[in-house]
Amino acid sequence: MRYIINKHLQEIREEATADSQDEVLEFLNFEQAKEFCKDLRYRKEFMRNLCESISYCKIEMLPDAIIGTLLIPDKQTPQSSTISLIFYFEKQHLVIVDDEKHLSETMSLFLNEVFTSINDSYRLFFEFMESLIDGDTVLLQHYEKRLAIMEESLTDILPRELNRNITTDRRELLIYHSYYQQMMDMFEILSENINNFFPEEYSVQFQRLLARVDRLYDNTQMLREYAHQIREMHQGNIDLRQNDTMRILTVVTTIFFPLSIITGWYGMNFNNMPELQQPSAYFILIAACAVIVIGEIWYFKKKGWL
Repeated sequence: MRYIINKHLQEIREEATADSQDEVLEFLNFEQAKEFCKDLRYRKEFMRNLCESISYCKIEMLPDAIIGTLLIPDKQTPQSSTISLIFYFEKQHLVIVDDEKHLSETMSLFLNEVFTSINDSYRLFFEFMESLIDGDTVLLQHYEKRLAIMEESLTDILPRELNRNITTDRRELLIYHSYYQQMMDMFEILSENINNFFPEEYSVQFQRLLARVDRLYDNTQMLREYAHQIREMHQGNIDLRQNDTMRILTVVTTIFFPLSIITGWYGMNFNNMPELQQPSAYFILIAACAVIVIGEIWYFKKKGWL
């Protein structure tokens, strides 16, 4: 297979015409793609994808070509970085269009030993689509381990830190959840092969990819629910601690409430209150307050409130 990287388009056409049996893979940026599509049979469809912002993964099965877009989350920082590209594939001719910023990364993927040893454009396209989900099982296992650690450390992690970590993981899992759903739709269309673009054996291969993405989709959904359960458990722990605090405050308030009544009663200082004239009244009142407090503490401990 020949790899044509950012060469002059006239040279590309001349080389492709010179040997029509040669497999061709091109890498173009968006400006070069606009010039490239002038002589395409499906120029209108290709230009529509170029002009629209790439917001999700999709594919169009044309009579003798396929056109699609890919929005791939960066596995290091899925919330802030994505790779968006367009592909155009006709017989023996695969074109990858990416912005100038990520074009070198896309080319490096195809120029490794695995892809350079492939001489069949159909196989190359299949391997490329399969590479989009390679390692994602391990990636989701890392999320599962992180969530398990959070669950075990519910009482040790500060509430704000735990909420921030769970929120971050849930948002990232939502991105992968949407990504896998879009890939499922793409692989389903490819496996159906309604325009007979791919050889028959590739329908089975794309069906296998569809099953893999389906499992990743289910795993992501499970992890999102797991994160939600951890968040609810964390909130439940907070509620329990708040209930304990409120119970203690209620008990303390109840213990000292009778003393407040006594203090308020004898603080009125009426002239005709006989207790104020008794020499031992002060000590009697102290004893009465102590009996009340001790009795209430005994009662609350018996009930398990202290």
